Amino acid sequence: MDNDELVLQDLVRINTTGKNEVAIAKYLKKLLDEHDITNEIIEFDDGRAGLIAEIGNGHGPILAFDGHEDTVALGDKTRWQTDPLSGIKIGDKIFGRGITDMKSGLAAGVLAMIRLKRNEQLLNGTFKLYATVGEETGELGAKQMVEAGLANHIDALLIGEPSGIQLDYIKSLPVEQSLPGIVMAENIHDISEKNKTTEQHFLEIAHKGAISYRITSQGITAHSSMPELGVNAIDALLTFYNKQQELFNDISKIQNKLLGKTTPVVTQIAGGEQPNTVPGCATMGVFVRTIPEVPHEKIVSEVEKIINEINASGKAVLSLTINFKNQPVYSNPNGRLSQITKKIGEKLIHQSLPFIGVSGGTDASQFIKANPNMEVVIFGPGNITAHQVDEFVDAGMYHSFIDIYESVVHQYLK
Repeated sequence: MDNDELVLQDLVRINTTGKNEVAIAKYLKKLLDEHDITNEIIEFDDGRAGLIAEIGNGHGPILAFDGHEDTVALGDKTRWQTDPLSGIKIGDKIFGRGITDMKSGLAAGVLAMIRLKRNEQLLNGTFKLYATVGEETGELGAKQMVEAGLANHIDALLIGEPSGIQLDYIKSLPVEQSLPGIVMAENIHDISEKNKTTEQHFLEIAHKGAISYRITSQGITAHSSMPELGVNAIDALLTFYNKQQELFNDISKIQNKLLGKTTPVVTQIAGGEQPNTVPGCATMGVFVRTIPEVPHEKIVSEVEKIINEINASGKAVLSLTINFKNQPVYSNPNGRLSQITKKIGEKLIHQSLPFIGVSGGTDASQFIKANPNMEVVIFGPGNITAHQVDEFVDAGMYHSFIDIYESVVHQYLK
């Protein structure tokens, strides 16, 4: 392994599936200190910390890079062919939990910053790197950094989330079938046919937002032999369910050209205590992937109208609890960062890079709160379908992304 690969291996060996991101932050600080790069650890909670670093002459725009330190759980380690925390290299692949999502992207961003530091005076502006925490669970990290004003004045944001799909998988799809969860103007089969690597990458410039909420139905418990003495909480919840279905059937007629339609999913239903009583309480969990054309405020307002209508009937009392709201992201494919990244990326990884929109979210939903006009490009080493057993990154592609990030920053701040 060369030095760049050893940095990645070190990051994989630091287990951040158990909320131990402070160890990553300390490692990155030591590495950046060795190269005289200004940086600061940002503490969020016990054992949880991110990092912000920056270089440049400060006389121009601010280009930021974002990568998260946390990873998903290891899963069943017996199903792995290697230790998931080894970062071992076998052939052209480096294995490890979180290596795709997204320690390889984070490592590539840090190493590009170290290279750029050598000619820092040529960067007409500022290159800032954010290492965040809690992205996998929608907590802490980017949200707190934004709320603390640590992400103000950013002009453009490059996120190192994985952006590739194995070429073998694409070629296995029927010609008429598109990629699930991805919206793009081009035909993926035409593009992949000309790809001579093992992965097809994309430039993600749009992704859906998300709103998660819970509906609680409060009725009155009674014995099943005398149901007239009770108020069935499940009945009211089912009424809400049907009216919500009608609402989203109407909303789904509104489309975004890169994100498609709003997609709701009822994820949880619970109610009742035992077989022979009228249920006094029932709950429903709902998760909605959103588009810019249907603001969260509109969804909440319409849901509240349904609740008020049902409550006015004098039956069970419904209430709404919002768990979280993440904004959708929609950037301009003709923007400066988009075009620079496309030109440099296509040259260095030898393939056509289409612009896409996806259903899943990133830290960008938090960063754009500081600047709604911020240009965003999500582009990084690794497979979009991460979190698999034997998660790996292609070593050659990892090295290419270090080169890409270095060149993009240099060109953007030229």
